[in-house]
Amino acid sequence: MGKSPLILAALAKAAVASLDIKNVRRLNGAQTGLFDSAVITCTDGSEFVIRVPESAAGALELDIETAVLKSLSSVVRSKLSFKVTRIAGETMDAQRRRVVVFDYLYGSPIDLGRLMSNSPTLTSLGHALAEIHSLDPEIVRASGLPEFSAADVAKRRMNELDNVAMTGLVPRALLERWQDALEDVSLFQYPPTVVHGEMAESNVLEIDQQVSAVLNWGALHIGDPADDFTWIAGKRNLDLLDAARIAHSQSTKSFDSTLTQRAVLYSELSHARWLLHGTQVRDQSIIDEASAELEVLAAELAEGLLPSLGAVKFASLAASEGSFVSDSFVAETLIETFDTNGSIETIDQVVIVKSSATAAAEESSSEEQPSPSFVDDRTREIELPEKTDNELF
Repeated sequence: MGKSPLILAALAKAAVASLDIKNVRRLNGAQTGLFDSAVITCTDGSEFVIRVPESAAGALELDIETAVLKSLSSVVRSKLSFKVTRIAGETMDAQRRRVVVFDYLYGSPIDLGRLMSNSPTLTSLGHALAEIHSLDPEIVRASGLPEFSAADVAKRRMNELDNVAMTGLVPRALLERWQDALEDVSLFQYPPTVVHGEMAESNVLEIDQQVSAVLNWGALHIGDPADDFTWIAGKRNLDLLDAARIAHSQSTKSFDSTLTQRAVLYSELSHARWLLHGTQVRDQSIIDEASAELEVLAAELAEGLLPSLGAVKFASLAASEGSFVSDSFVAETLIETFDTNGSIETIDQVVIVKSSATAAAEESSSEEQPSPSFVDDRTREIELPEKTDNELF
């Protein structure tokens, strides 16, 4: 049971003696089971957030977040177009748990379901993600936070998939789809960057269609930037994902040629991870929820509705029009962004979802310029349970 608002107000006063508290209210959307949180309003109108961990996991995340926030100097913060909260004060509760008071950040949580692909909010979001991914990795290293190479990420995901397969509750077709993707070395050729790690609608605030703040930095690490696009991919709308990715590329001046595929892969795997969690804590409601999502994915896969997870490339430039052979709006945008000097040096690094026309063009092109093959002796077969495609339990 969480602390009463009066107790939280008293703890906030203990952490920041100068607070002249007028009222306190529960923080909407903070019921994650990790923290007891509230908004403190002072007589001068200023507002603060108090967070007290409710579990060991919450305590660890709060410890990491405070370390991260302290490492973000004013110079670093000046490079960000959005706000990151500051620590106003700290104390301990009766159980010797860390209590932290933060500056309150204003804005409304982004609602991706309401956005169109041409929304300025998506452009601002892509730029904000680029700013995070462009942070100096030494900030993370100096805080003692995790660092994962591309090979580490693939290995960790494969280990998770092994555990998921052992439940016997995931359709075989999905397991094979994910295994094929994780064994595709060409998907994991990206340079690791600083990654927020907990991007979600509730953690990104916007004002007037611009990202105003990014919250909850307790999962910061060096790893796969596609992690921060997973929540967008989870909306199952590639136009939204493409729009954010284009804005991201415009800011970073580079292409991560398989970011879309990895974001979609991680989004699909999140349902399997939720199922695995349900089996570990023996919560049938979680198992049922995750199983239902996996049934939908399996049905869409059978109908050919899921996007390819393979690493594909634009076939070539159309000789007559000087544009990419594709019916995607992404192609034209990429040309406008990166070919301003008539150079197409980055052409073989660009990836989009293929249309049928693009696939045909690529097949013809590949006969003249065969793609290099990749060998990875770390890959292995997953021992799949003896279940039929339609058998979940």
